[in-house]
Amino acid sequence: MNREILQFLLFLFAVSAGWLAGYWFRPRVESKNADASSSYYKGLNYLLSEQPDAAVMTVINDLPVNLETLPTHLALGNLMRSKGEVDGAIRVHQNLLSRPSLPRDKLHQVHLELARDYISAGVLDRAERLLKDVVEESEVFRSEALEHLQHIYQTEREWDQAIAVALRRLPPRSWLKKAPVAGPEDRRVECALSHFYCERAQQFLTEHNFKDAVAALQSARQFDRDNVRAYLLSATIALKQHKPQLALDLLHTVVDRQAVFGSEILPLFRQAFDAFASREAYLDAVLHIAKSTESSAFIIEAATLIEAKGDTDSTHKYLLDSTRQRPTLSLLAKLLEQPGGGGGDALELVQEVLQKLRAERPAYRCRQCGFSGRKLHWLCPSCEQWGTITPIRGIQGD
Repeated sequence: MNREILQFLLFLFAVSAGWLAGYWFRPRVESKNADASSSYYKGLNYLLSEQPDAAVMTVINDLPVNLETLPTHLALGNLMRSKGEVDGAIRVHQNLLSRPSLPRDKLHQVHLELARDYISAGVLDRAERLLKDVVEESEVFRSEALEHLQHIYQTEREWDQAIAVALRRLPPRSWLKKAPVAGPEDRRVECALSHFYCERAQQFLTEHNFKDAVAALQSARQFDRDNVRAYLLSATIALKQHKPQLALDLLHTVVDRQAVFGSEILPLFRQAFDAFASREAYLDAVLHIAKSTESSAFIIEAATLIEAKGDTDSTHKYLLDSTRQRPTLSLLAKLLEQPGGGGGDALELVQEVLQKLRAERPAYRCRQCGFSGRKLHWLCPSCEQWGTITPIRGIQGD
């Protein structure tokens, strides 16, 4: 009986101790959370009131650094960076790094955020060092760090290093076996990698180093078989090496895959034919491509060749039929230039307006972000994606 009473008293003591501990501990936790919440909203209020320095000092001095408050520190630092207050964001993230009590993976996350701050501030060398550390030490944030490193090397036009980083971003593949189907992110990396090799090839070309330029372009086509730029550069090198047939083969590949680039293909196509073929053979080839692709650039080239033979009626009929089949401003303007195209001041004014309209309209547009302009950029100035800008194929032509 005494034993049962003793057990009951021990049980009662345990319950009482638990209740008292909960009673005294709970207000402290609530107070601590309330203090953290107060510091956060106070700092946010300063930031929204255009007082970034006060916001930073409030967070650094009043908000403790631990696993519970770390997301708050990171969120406030990112918000400051997005508002253009990069110096404040750097101070917030540097304050976190000065606290060695944080776990190693969290410190890697802070390193990554600080590298983003430095990139926004244009201090790329510091960002590069931080990102390299993250790549070597963090499995979790390695992919994201490599992406930022690639952007840095791309910005600084350090193409060899950009290529090395892009290769690390791709999954390992055995070229002896069928490669796995690439996802959208892998395809973007491969497209960028292909253009990095093109940039390197252009550097070799300026040094008249055709051997290394050809090797770089082979790699470019290997990673993106639809990279028009790689084929055009390869055709350019073939012409410089007096290999017009190779240039034509490369250009025909572009015509088959990306006929929309007709205006970019035509000058090299003309140069290749001038090297060894007759004008009649050139006209037949241009007529064939114009018929198969309906490229206004090749149609106009064919009309010009027919006109050079002195056959005005055939030229007019060819242009008239082509314009009816695919009406574009460039074909219409070319038609109105013909002797039988019309007459009078009214038609002359129409021709002038059409020419001005054609000159003012953008010729290229990015498939990714919609950026448009008159000049072909292989790297979109807006979204910074490689190979997304193509000629606009519509009523105004290619």
